[in-house]
Amino acid sequence: MGAWGTGIFENDDVLDWKAELIESEGLEFINETLETVIDEDYLEVDLASNAVGAIEILAALQGKPGEELKNESSYVEGLKEWIELHKGQGKSLLPVAKKAIKKIKKDSELKELWEESEDYKTWLKIINDLENRL
Repeated sequence: MGAWGTGIFENDDVLDWKAELIESEGLEFINETLETVIDEDYLEVDLASNAVGAIEILAALQGKPGEELKNESSYVEGLKEWIELHKGQGKSLLPVAKKAIKKIKKDSELKELWEESEDYKTWLKIINDLENRL
C-alpha cells in the first residue's frame, strides 16, 4: 500500500495525486477522481486513497479541513496555497464525495488492507471524521 501512517496524506498514492492536483487549474481533477470511484465496481487501493485525498480537499474548500491540513504536515506542502486559491468552490461535488466515501468504507481494497492491520480503528475514525465534515 505504500502507507506509513493512518493519515489521509500518509501514503505514496495520494501524494502523487496531490502533486497532480497542485498543477491543475480547477476542480476538474477532483471531479474526475470522484466520478471514477462512482463508476468502478471495485475500488483498488490507489483510486480509493486518491479519492479520500480529493474528499479531504473538498472539505477544506468548504472551511472544514482535517487535522493534517490544519497542522500543515510536510505531506500537505503546497496544498494550503491551492486551497486558498479555490476556497468556497466545489459545493456541487459534495453529493458525489458523500457517495464515494460511503463506497470506500463499504467495499474497497483500501478498507480491506486497513482491516488487516492493527490500525484499522484509527483509520476508520479518520474516515468517519472526514465523512462528518462533508
